Amino acid sequence: MNAPLDIVVLDAKGALAYAAASAQGSGLAEAVAAHMKGPGRDRRISTLAHAGQSYVAVSGPARDNMTAVLVHAEDNSSTLVDFIMSVDIAFDIFHHFLTNPYEGITVVDREAVLRYLSPVHERFFGHARGDAVGRSVEEVIENTRLHVVARNGVAEIGQVQEMRDVTRVVNRVPILRDGEIVGAIGRVMFKAPEEVHELSRQISSLRAEVDYYKKELVGLRHRTFGLDEIVGESEPIRRLKQDIRKVAPLDVPVFVSGESGSGKELVAHAIHNLSRRVQRPMVVVNCGALPATLVESELFGYEAGAFTGARREGRAGKFEMADRSSLFLDEIGDMPLETQVKLLRVIESGGFERVGSNRARTTNFRLISATNRDLKRLIAEDEFRADLYFRINGVTLRVPPLRERASDIPLLVRHFVQRIGQRIGSSVRRVHPKALDLLQGVSWPGNVRQLHHEVQRAMIFADGGELTARDFRALEEAEPAASVAAPAPVAGSATIRQTVGNVELALIREALERHQGNKKKVAEELGISRSYLYKKLGEMASRA
Repeated sequence: MNAPLDIVVLDAKGALAYAAASAQGSGLAEAVAAHMKGPGRDRRISTLAHAGQSYVAVSGPARDNMTAVLVHAEDNSSTLVDFIMSVDIAFDIFHHFLTNPYEGITVVDREAVLRYLSPVHERFFGHARGDAVGRSVEEVIENTRLHVVARNGVAEIGQVQEMRDVTRVVNRVPILRDGEIVGAIGRVMFKAPEEVHELSRQISSLRAEVDYYKKELVGLRHRTFGLDEIVGESEPIRRLKQDIRKVAPLDVPVFVSGESGSGKELVAHAIHNLSRRVQRPMVVVNCGALPATLVESELFGYEAGAFTGARREGRAGKFEMADRSSLFLDEIGDMPLETQVKLLRVIESGGFERVGSNRARTTNFRLISATNRDLKRLIAEDEFRADLYFRINGVTLRVPPLRERASDIPLLVRHFVQRIGQRIGSSVRRVHPKALDLLQGVSWPGNVRQLHHEVQRAMIFADGGELTARDFRALEEAEPAASVAAPAPVAGSATIRQTVGNVELALIREALERHQGNKKKVAEELGISRSYLYKKLGEMASRA
């Protein structure tokens, strides 16, 4: 049974001017008048309570500056009452739903008689305001099924409907009261099915993109940074791979020694990918590339507002990111002494604090470290802590320089030709034997990294599908120049280390001239880090 609808009219001063008979005897009219003088006066739709009953009041202007209030009784637990009580703009929201030009609404009763047609649909069907109300929905809207939904109570969602030669996508939903069907609502979802298809296309595109990046992430985590990426069949490389297989499953620190560009990072990745921590990506930190002022914040992380320029939400450091994984500290010989002390503490206890925080945190990572510097000499010069050295040096793996495994150069060159060709779209597929002979005769101070750069540069400027000795003429010119700059010492006049140092400085001078002082290009060409280049430039300046 429908709840009664009462009307109360108030004059300009808020006094009772008229009330329905049912509202007069119960005191409801007086309650409405009092309500409209209180907080309810500023709301077009509001709720009030009287005699243990909740009411919904809808007010509006009437003639002679009077206010008419329609009052409807509702259950105390009604969701409608809760909504109106909680939302000050409830009337505006209802108005939006009923008049929204982008989502037309059609309402029918249980007999499929139109009770409401939104303004956008009235204009669409060519009706004046209110003209369609009271007519059968089938007479007004072609191809409608609202009468079916009002009869069987089965919702129809996302259905295509042709109306006046226009295709729309609609929802048809039955309206129930006390478990009985009392009507149905039709609502336009989109202007046309093409928009649905476009949304579907966009969602499919986004899903495909997400799937692609998921695969890329898996590839980055488990890409071929295993033993296969360490190219070579020479005896030094065979021994290195055997050592990696033995060490990788053991959860002990590993120290990788070797010259710059020899492939220490590849060894670190191979160790990680053969370890029990492979499920999480290895975290890599190049200590030589970090400014001294940022080393601690990068390793330990920082709290919000720890320093000027810090992120508002703070940031996790590499120690946290490497938890239950591996942490590779490359160029650890360049780490500042004060940071070495804190690193030692983390390795020993697993505990640390973010910069700007007093809260203790813990982490559990497997440490892999590397450097091209002589740590024993640094210890003697008080530039590296001996206790840290023994902590990181659980097992030492030495990566041989390229000059000690020249027999691997043909394999490396062919490997690079294939990889670089795929990346840059080069037509080069072969390498002439004389070119390989030339490359095997170079000393390669920059090791495998330098070889890679030389092959890449040759492929970029090559004219045909084969690399020849002519494509490496820059190497032919550089090698003799290095020899002239560093003449063979008379017995006893210089140590091997001094001679190698002279060759390095000569190569650096030549590269500086070729690149007009561009230190970044010099470091890339020679396969050395910029920190190492600056160190050598300092030596050159001291000798001048």
